[in-house]
Amino acid sequence: MWNRNCSCVGKIASLFGVLGFFAGSALASTVTVDANTEYQVIRGFGGMVHNEWQGGKGLSDADAKLAFGTGDGQIGLNTLRIPVYGNSNSFNKDVAAAKSAKKYAGNDFILYATPWTSNYAGAGQHIASSNYQKYVDHLNSFAEYMINQGVPLYALSISNEPDWCGEWACWSADEIYNFTRDYAAKMRKHGTKVISTESFAYAKGMYDKVLKDDNVLKNWDILGAHFYASEAYTADSWFQYSLADQKNVERWMTEHYTESQGSGNYWRKIMNTGDQANQNKKDTVRAMDVAYDIHRALAIGNFNQYTWWYIRRCYGLIMETDFSNKLSIPSNEVGKVSKRGYIMSQFARFIRPGAVRVGATLKPETDVHASAYKSANGDSVIVVLLNRDARNAKTVTVNIKGADVKTVRAYMTSENKNAEYLDEYDVVNGSVTIKMESGSSNKDCIVTLVGAAAFAPPTPREPFKGEALAIPGKIQAEDFDIPGTGNANKTFYDTDSENHSCSDTDVSECSDYRKDTGVDIYKKSFGNVVGYNRNGEWLEYTVKVAKSGDYTMFAYVASNNGTASFQLLMDGKAITDTIVAPATTSSEGNFDSFDKIQRNVTLTEGEHILRFQVTSDWLDVDYFTFVEGKDATDPEPVVDPEDPEDTTSIVKVRFDVAGEQNYSVFDMNGNLMGSFKSESVDLQNKTADLVKAKGSYLVKSVSGSAVVNVTK
Repeated sequence: MWNRNCSCVGKIASLFGVLGFFAGSALASTVTVDANTEYQVIRGFGGMVHNEWQGGKGLSDADAKLAFGTGDGQIGLNTLRIPVYGNSNSFNKDVAAAKSAKKYAGNDFILYATPWTSNYAGAGQHIASSNYQKYVDHLNSFAEYMINQGVPLYALSISNEPDWCGEWACWSADEIYNFTRDYAAKMRKHGTKVISTESFAYAKGMYDKVLKDDNVLKNWDILGAHFYASEAYTADSWFQYSLADQKNVERWMTEHYTESQGSGNYWRKIMNTGDQANQNKKDTVRAMDVAYDIHRALAIGNFNQYTWWYIRRCYGLIMETDFSNKLSIPSNEVGKVSKRGYIMSQFARFIRPGAVRVGATLKPETDVHASAYKSANGDSVIVVLLNRDARNAKTVTVNIKGADVKTVRAYMTSENKNAEYLDEYDVVNGSVTIKMESGSSNKDCIVTLVGAAAFAPPTPREPFKGEALAIPGKIQAEDFDIPGTGNANKTFYDTDSENHSCSDTDVSECSDYRKDTGVDIYKKSFGNVVGYNRNGEWLEYTVKVAKSGDYTMFAYVASNNGTASFQLLMDGKAITDTIVAPATTSSEGNFDSFDKIQRNVTLTEGEHILRFQVTSDWLDVDYFTFVEGKDATDPEPVVDPEDPEDTTSIVKVRFDVAGEQNYSVFDMNGNLMGSFKSESVDLQNKTADLVKAKGSYLVKSVSGSAVVNVTK
């Protein structure tokens, strides 16, 4: 298992780099790296020490050097997770481990802590709200203690696994929300960041309520989650969380192990397994599942940090004897980095804290996965390639855009290699081809490429019409800015790269307007609209506001569910509430019926970035109109196609008439609901006060008529 054979990236890669050519390229995957497309910042990689549960053998100084050093044969961790004990007399149990980890991690060191139980809630118990302040005081006392020991905490978690509470304290989603709202900010007393409760199963329902309330969400700095509801067979969608993406929440994977029944040195072994992470079954234990787990956390789930469970354990990163006596661990393996540790080092040694994940072809072919990063100081590009196919070696061509890379150094972990340096390969015209050959019967392996780089300056965004869109004025939804390069110059986010008007079965509404973007632009009889809008998607526009003051915004939208919603932001700050679009489905059950929604907004003179942010699924939008003044008159009232003479501005309409008038309210079946008498009135409020149920109503007077949507 521990023999080191010849280089597993063939010398053919160097030849291809020199020639810039690969004969038989149909057999190769292509990974395109775009260094100008930026995603999340990487905080690092870590592991857990719990000396009370590990019998005082959690992490020796020698272990810490292996785990937190960044040289050959070391793992490269920078993060240590420790417990907050319920009894303050136990606060000292992990101090020595923290000091050793800090010594070898240096300035990159991050220490954070998680409580399992406390004096206020044990296994299977909920903390009474009357004890929340005492609980916070206990957490803060631990933070103060660690400062005094010279190893201050970077962050404190509210609680471990609220949804696995039979063995420790329980929290409901409502309790998490209430505690976060009223007490979480108090955990920052000693400068620590706040980590949410860390769901055992990354259960989104434990987080949703907080994420939907910006005033409460500000009391979390980090969303912590565990991956114990996942395994290698779990779909990618499980790792995704669109609401967290939308809120731009930093996420840490604070605990996982891929399985705990097999040795951390097994490469591939069929055995009976089953534990907290997996069902009891005969399965293949794969070392490469660790690489796949980390890859999906970073590249699919947008996590900023990844923490393994125990650093030293028979199934961990550094080998230990099996205290359960289920496995026979050879004595010459104990105390050394395991295969799982070397796999983690392929990420941790090279993707250092502050690195930014950049664009890359995530799955160039079946069982091949890739992700890419650029270092914090901008001097290197790192590409991690995974081959999960045990039977076949893979050839991958890596094309690098947005960075000038001349050579890459390659490192591999496979069945017979341990983060082994292979060679340095020329990159010609931005391209290098790597043959991922493990040199053993099992072909699966992980390769990390590290290239010194000079980065091209980002390309700025541009207004689609060549100049900023004027406010007051009309903004067509499809006229979002032309994207540049780099995070600051993205101008839209769509959950997929297809325009569904052209890829669905019915392509009668296919539009090639902005076809290079993949945004779902549909061709209607009255022009283009942006449709198929899903939660988390957004569009941005460069706008120029003529003068500061109050405006009325009219949005022309369609939805068929009555729950679709959106919000408008200016320079990242909300200018509207979350606006729910009324159900406008026609008798055919499609999105051909559009209505107006309006809001009063306050804007500042000058050039700004306006964002249309979708907050709930299935909304079509045609345009936005901004009119100067509060409760202004819609310059384009909706026209009923069956009665073109009846122009009715929908939702919030004012009849500007002199003197008192009579108004009659009808439901859409023509039944009289009642009447009211008033002078110039806001029909929305008057109608809502009159009727008992939500819905659409027709309001008439001698001066005109309007359809009003009541959303009570």
